[in-house]
Amino acid sequence: MLGFVAAVSAELSSGEPVLTQWAQEPFLIFATFALIIAGSLVPFLQGNKNKEAFGPLSPSAELLNGRAAMIGFAAMLVLEAVNGRPLI
Repeated sequence: MLGFVAAVSAELSSGEPVLTQWAQEPFLIFATFALIIAGSLVPFLQGNKNKEAFGPLSPSAELLNGRAAMIGFAAMLVLEAVNGRPLI
């Protein structure tokens, strides 16, 4: 979800499609992805297997949100590639 929000925010502020931004700064985008992935893996690698809900944040809700964000990000990339212009 964080990647989708960041992509939309960068698109709104620059007016450029995500793929153009990616081509201009591949190292920074890769570094951001690596930091997000590392931050997501730290609890798992420490053996924290907390499966209980915390308010509205249940494991199944987070899984659904993550899948929706992946589909949204992929759809945004496809639409921008087909149209040749920013989505927003």
